[in-house]
Amino acid sequence: MAKQDDLFKSVISHAKEYGFIFPSSEIYDGLSAVYDYAQNGVELKKNIREYWWKAMVQMHENIVGIDAAIFMHPTTWKASGHVDAFSDPLIDNKDSKKRYRADVLVEDYAEKINIKAEKEIEKAKARFGDAFNREEFVTTNERVKSYLDQKILFYSV
Repeated sequence: MAKQDDLFKSVISHAKEYGFIFPSSEIYDGLSAVYDYAQNGVELKKNIREYWWKAMVQMHENIVGIDAAIFMHPTTWKASGHVDAFSDPLIDNKDSKKRYRADVLVEDYAEKINIKAEKEIEKAKARFGDAFNREEFVTTNERVKSYLDQKILFYSV
């Protein structure tokens, strides 16, 4: 426990020194274990938020981003499925003793398939040069078609 306390103190000290956090209400003797974002902390938080927004909203055609209140009428939460049907199926790996969200595993696998397809497309592009037609290649190459069909099939499950 002493090691964890020392580690925590050193992380806090480092974050203060490099302008990521300040003790909250410091000029009025502060509050114990409460911190405000400093100049670099604000930028880091902004960058993480922007990266998350791009990854979760802008990179998906079927996602529409909104910025709504957390406090909503209970009917809204019920209609969205968060009350009755919301669940994150988890999968336990008995060998590694780790737990994974099923949707993350599906997305990771689909991305691996997509990378394989893109490698095939890039090889063909290098082979055919200026005469390369991506749309034609994707619709006629059996290997690429099977990769993309796997991806579509996997997402539909």
